Amino acid sequence: MRKSLKFGFVAAVSAATLGITTPASAWTGSYISSNSGQAYVRTQATTNSAIIGTAPNGRMVDMMCWKTGQWATGNYATDRWFYSTVQSGGTNNWIGFVHASLVADQKTVPRC
Repeated sequence: MRKSLKFGFVAAVSAATLGITTPASAWTGSYISSNSGQAYVRTQATTNSAIIGTAPNGRMVDMMCWKTGQWATGNYATDRWFYSTVQSGGTNNWIGFVHASLVADQKTVPRC
């Protein structure tokens, strides 16, 4: 048993040395659900900000926090935006703001 504990410790130290980390958060079950079939991921909580990516319905959303931003109408009018990691379908996910009306199965998250 002592040998396996030692190996586990060495493996953990090696992973840390290599910079291997686990994600700060995991997919929460929330997802894009838009009447238009997609949602934009933006740099700020406003429709005037740059678009980082376009996520079709069904893409997973990990909401990290919410922010009061520009009033906009997606599926309904609100000024709430979620700062989120959004599944891109490629090798990198997008991190930015998504209008709250476009996120289904919302979880409770803190204010940004």
